[in-house]
Amino acid sequence: MKSITVAAAIIKNDRGEILICQRAKGGSMGGLWEFPGGKLEEGETLDECIVRECKEELDIAIEPISVFANTEYQYPDRFIKFTFFNVRILSGTIQRKVHDDIQWISRERLSDYEFCPADVDIIKQLELRV
Repeated sequence: MKSITVAAAIIKNDRGEILICQRAKGGSMGGLWEFPGGKLEEGETLDECIVRECKEELDIAIEPISVFANTEYQYPDRFIKFTFFNVRILSGTIQRKVHDDIQWISRERLSDYEFCPADVDIIKQLELRV
């Protein structure tokens, strides 16, 4: 079974809304929502990974502030270890480069969106935390 390590970002704006991204239709889990991030590359730290992924996916420079949560998810064909970071935007304007849609939403509205199965636990944690 393939094991993958992923870093993902919890990005909040000044109103406390959270950035979510819709996966491109036609790809793996197309149309489902997720948090920006991606796979750890060889020789890279998790901090470096999330900085790189946010630059590649959103064209922004970010700074990881703290780890929000570590989770694991077993898909039929792969096992994924996630590290979700609270991050701060340092510079840039968010661009939609790889996703079909990007939304800022309140914590209370997270459950209105259909997320990738691996993100469901994080949705629950975000809804419970102030």
